[in-house]
Amino acid sequence: MSNPLKILVIRLSSLGDVLMTVPAVKAIKEAAPAKSISWLVEGPVADLLGNQGFIDRVIRFPRSSIMSSLKSGKIMSALAGISSFIKELRDSDYDVIVDFHGIVKSGFFSLLARGKTVIGFDRTFAREGSWLAYDKLVGGQRRSHKVERNMLLARELGANGTIPEITLAVPPEADLVISRFFEDERIDGPIIAVNPFCSRGSTFKRWRLENYAALINRIQRELPLTAMIVWGPGEEEEAKHLKEMAGGPTRMICPTNVAQLCAFLKRVDLYVGGDTGGMHLAVFAGLPVVALFGPTDVLVNGPWGDRTRVVRKDVACSPCRDKGCMDRICLDSLTVDEVFEAVTDMDRERQRREIAK
Repeated sequence: MSNPLKILVIRLSSLGDVLMTVPAVKAIKEAAPAKSISWLVEGPVADLLGNQGFIDRVIRFPRSSIMSSLKSGKIMSALAGISSFIKELRDSDYDVIVDFHGIVKSGFFSLLARGKTVIGFDRTFAREGSWLAYDKLVGGQRRSHKVERNMLLARELGANGTIPEITLAVPPEADLVISRFFEDERIDGPIIAVNPFCSRGSTFKRWRLENYAALINRIQRELPLTAMIVWGPGEEEEAKHLKEMAGGPTRMICPTNVAQLCAFLKRVDLYVGGDTGGMHLAVFAGLPVVALFGPTDVLVNGPWGDRTRVVRKDVACSPCRDKGCMDRICLDSLTVDEVFEAVTDMDRERQRREIAK
């Protein structure tokens, strides 16, 4: 591809998938002669993307507000939101559009935007016929990590170097919220963030709450760490229940959006949790991460980087996509002792790094 000047990147959701696209986008920005990069995304992760120096512009698809207007019968409001979005999407001419998402919606947006060339995945990774919208199709090994997979598209734009390291920057207003929280709650000392939750519809990926309670209790008895429970919308009551079960000095974080959660994670020392967007956020916030994997494919979705530890069992039925599985052997066979050992190892490494500074 010769002399691309303006580039539109499309990766709409989810949090983890957006974050695993960030290294490829940074690589594109670093590969001359890219002049500017716009990113089409939906949801609250847009605030975080807008604070990364290698992303020049963030275009938001206002899916939530449009759906809310439609559900409440405000048809004109929904149409106004759609019209405003289309106007923003089409207000620039792009030399290249790169669709990292690969679904019919992202393919449609790549056609709707004003671009000379559209690059996307072939049928290996793209779905719903989205590949029909692309001028250039790119394929690769099916069971490859999503960070490496996304780099396949970046390389079409001359990003032939190593995969860039990412440490996310947070908006000052988000950092201020977390600073006030730490001050008000008088939080000090080494902290481990514990995230027992998964996105809605993904509870089949969750280690049992009582296991997390036993893990937190042991961490706080045997390691120099204070546990803070990470929770999101609709999870507060379960988080309170976990706090009660774990006992001791266990704490809960304040309500946060994505940018504020990133600011929180950049202030703590260690993270443990399952396969969630929060896990990837912790990785790219620069935290040592212990990730618990059951049914999902760790080769594709595992935490990226060398400061990570995956705890999983090699069972014949994993990976799988059976959300209604009643057996759960892949997760229930993970013991508190095994997870605690991984946390202990990562904390020792953390302490060695602190001493070496």
